[in-house]
Amino acid sequence: MFRIWLTRRWLLATLVAIGFAVSCFYLGRWQWHRHVEQRTKVEAIATNYGAAAKPLADVTDLGALTPEQQWTRVTFTGSYAIGSDILVRNRTPVDTVGFEVLTPFTSDGRTLLVDRGWVPNAADAETAPGADPPPDGTVAVTGWLRTGEPSLGRILPAPQLSSVSISEARRLQPSVDPVDFYVVLGSQQPAAAVGSHPVTVLPRPEEDLGPHQAYAYQWWLFMPGGLVFIFWAIRHEWEARRADDPDRALEPVRAKKVRIWDEEDA
Repeated sequence: MFRIWLTRRWLLATLVAIGFAVSCFYLGRWQWHRHVEQRTKVEAIATNYGAAAKPLADVTDLGALTPEQQWTRVTFTGSYAIGSDILVRNRTPVDTVGFEVLTPFTSDGRTLLVDRGWVPNAADAETAPGADPPPDGTVAVTGWLRTGEPSLGRILPAPQLSSVSISEARRLQPSVDPVDFYVVLGSQQPAAAVGSHPVTVLPRPEEDLGPHQAYAYQWWLFMPGGLVFIFWAIRHEWEARRADDPDRALEPVRAKKVRIWDEEDA
């Protein structure tokens, strides 16, 4: 069997199988890293979402929230910039696609974005839907800290955005501080008046780990598959040779050389 494996055909197949194994290893690592990221998110939600609210001024390092600080529950007092809503499209916290409503909120000299919740789409994607205004005057807000999302680079009609990108939001509302976080509204006092376009507070985020761990294990189980197949194929070829000619079972197949005078005789 070893001599059969040393032929060019099977050595090349072995290299392909090794390349396949290496690819499976890195694909498994990629899925495992995604699993670890998702697990960290779920653990942060479980730890922070229902915790006692902290004063926003007591939370340090607001410019760079760690994964463990996501969904930290905070409370602060200030006022909304009424009439300055920013709408983030293609959001589905419920079964219907709609917009999340971001509104600048000034507290202790700092202006942050507060995600007040969700409204359904208008008649078409180009039309901004209506959204009831936030409460006027001094408002006490309780909510959760979230890191801003990456920009998707899409040009949309104002006041629409394709993601909760703080940098893009600042182009629409320059008064917003250049900090990479926003607040998801949980409750506010006084509550907003209910009009013809109520803004629905976002539900608790999902805490599903997803399939990434299982996918990682699957890729790693696939790693030896190519080598196992080559071993099985070589053994099958060796057994077939031994059945045909036991004396030559261990010899590799060699192509017969054709001599010039053989071709002339033919």
